Amino acid sequence: MGGFLISRDSNLYKNIVTTWKAPGEAWLSQFDSHILKIQQLWNLEPIKPIDNLSFHFVGASKRKSDGLEVVVKTGCDIESLDRERQWLRHFNGVAAQVIESDKALGATLLERLVPGTTLKHSKHLSDDEQTVIIANLIRELNSRTVTSGAFKHIADLAKDLDVLKGAVDDRMIDKARRIIAELTLDRSQDRLLHGDLHHDNILQHKYSWKVIDPHGYVGDPTFEMAVMMYNPLDAYPVHRPLRKTLERRMAILNEQINFDLQRMKAWTFAAAMISTAWDYGDTKKLLGIPFLIAQELRS
Repeated sequence: MGGFLISRDSNLYKNIVTTWKAPGEAWLSQFDSHILKIQQLWNLEPIKPIDNLSFHFVGASKRKSDGLEVVVKTGCDIESLDRERQWLRHFNGVAAQVIESDKALGATLLERLVPGTTLKHSKHLSDDEQTVIIANLIRELNSRTVTSGAFKHIADLAKDLDVLKGAVDDRMIDKARRIIAELTLDRSQDRLLHGDLHHDNILQHKYSWKVIDPHGYVGDPTFEMAVMMYNPLDAYPVHRPLRKTLERRMAILNEQINFDLQRMKAWTFAAAMISTAWDYGDTKKLLGIPFLIAQELRS
């Protein structure tokens, strides 16, 4: 590969190879020509990668015809990127706007959010204020019903816990499975969920906030709050005990959107265990905020 945009030493390169193996390597080997095709397709200036990429390439550019500032997202997992595009279009207004897309190329052209500061980096806002912003977004997301499309149900995530067998107390795994089974039994109120709603996936756009990078699941509306409870992973509040942060965030969510406290606690535990399973599957280590929170909420 020419490598002018993705270095072999970058986290993005390593993550793609680790996650998608041979198909990922094949995609990377054609990356330079792939980006040129996207630039030509949408008449864009040279695409410049943004910082801190993880599993997909995201770059900024301008449309030559009118100077519109845009963002390009692309990757080798075409089906998941297509589901993300469907999700973003369903939530137009609260999510970053999809301008164009090409499923065959696995590419989406999005509006560029300005200034694009993440909620995590909005240091002038307290944790309470950030939690209120997330609550308002959850309210807006939950106001829309399920759309047609190939979105996984959150009940299917229970199988991801299998990797923890032998590494984590069986009682914690059993509790997470039981919660998922019990809280997905009645599906009459299911909604289309973001599924990864947290401080890094909420960006300021002018005078409002918009969401990006949905996982896209169908399920219990209360699940939507769970991921933010163990985020930001690299900037979690340290000025008070872990349980106090959890309790305070849940109290605000209960006040703002009337989510049941026990249901929130249950989903937070289950989601933290799922995140722990994903991390363990990649690293074979039990580290990080999600596992600490799962331990905190195990009883």
